[in-house]
Amino acid sequence: MGFLKDKVAIITGGGKAVLSDGSCGSIGYGIATAYAKEGANLVITGRNLQKLNDAKADLESKYGIKVLAVQADVNAGADNEAVVNDVVKQVAETFGRIDVLVNNAQASASGVPLAEHTTDQFSLALYSGLYAAFYYMKACYPYLKETKGTVINFASGVSQS
Repeated sequence: MGFLKDKVAIITGGGKAVLSDGSCGSIGYGIATAYAKEGANLVITGRNLQKLNDAKADLESKYGIKVLAVQADVNAGADNEAVVNDVVKQVAETFGRIDVLVNNAQASASGVPLAEHTTDQFSLALYSGLYAAFYYMKACYPYLKETKGTVINFASGVSQS
């Protein structure tokens, strides 16, 4: 265990995506693995509960940490502040602290030229990226202030076809 033992990190988009060749294709899961190797307990969020549960099982068994997997989808049709506040409430109830927030999740229409983006595709990117980061930073701020924690904004992007 490393320098993050007993710290708590929220990683959005932390589910485990497996590519057709069997390798892991999720940047969020890679970030979660790096934090787990250093002993941090994790909160991973995302839209796909199966990918979250797969990541949870893998990380807990390999690194002996605790992982809270929370399905959360910040999108144009949701009460996004309530979605994020619910995640943070679960984190507070489970761990009582937040030391790191990694805003990683962002869906996009990868491969589609900007001139061909629809308004819905652009909204998907804005809500899942910019708005999600805003709501998570706002909700986590009191905890991060208390722990002198940090925020890492890293949008890896997930292709939506």
